[in-house]
Amino acid sequence: MIYVFLTLFSVALVLYILSFFAKSRIQELEEQMEEISLNAIQETYQLKKKMRVLEEELLIDEAPERFYQEPTPTPADESESNLMGQKVLDLYQEGFTTKEIADKTSMKEEDIFVTLRQYSTEKQRGVHS
Repeated sequence: MIYVFLTLFSVALVLYILSFFAKSRIQELEEQMEEISLNAIQETYQLKKKMRVLEEELLIDEAPERFYQEPTPTPADESESNLMGQKVLDLYQEGFTTKEIADKTSMKEEDIFVTLRQYSTEKQRGVHS
C-alpha cells in the first residue's frame, strides 16, 4: 500500500513540475488575440491616415466655384433689390415691426433682419444716401 501511495505521489510531483515547463494553451490564445488586435489597430490607423490625405487632396483640388457659383446680378436685379431694401428700411424707420414689414412686403422675417442689417450698415458708411 505504501508503494501505491509513493508511486501516486511521485507521479503527481513529476506532473506538477512538468506543468511549469509546458506552455499553456490559454496563454497562447491570449498572445494571438493580442497580436491580432494590435494588427487591426495599426491597419485602422493607416486607413484613417490615408483617408485624411485623400480628403485634403480633394479639398485642395476642388475649386469652390465648381459646386456653387453665385449668379452675377443684372442691373435690373440690383435696382429691384435696392428698391426693396430701401422700402424695408423706410418702413422700419417709420416704426413698423419686422413682422408687419414682412406681411407688407411678402418677405420672410429673417430676410427683413438681414436686409435691415445690410442697409443700415451701408447707410452708416454713406453708400445709400
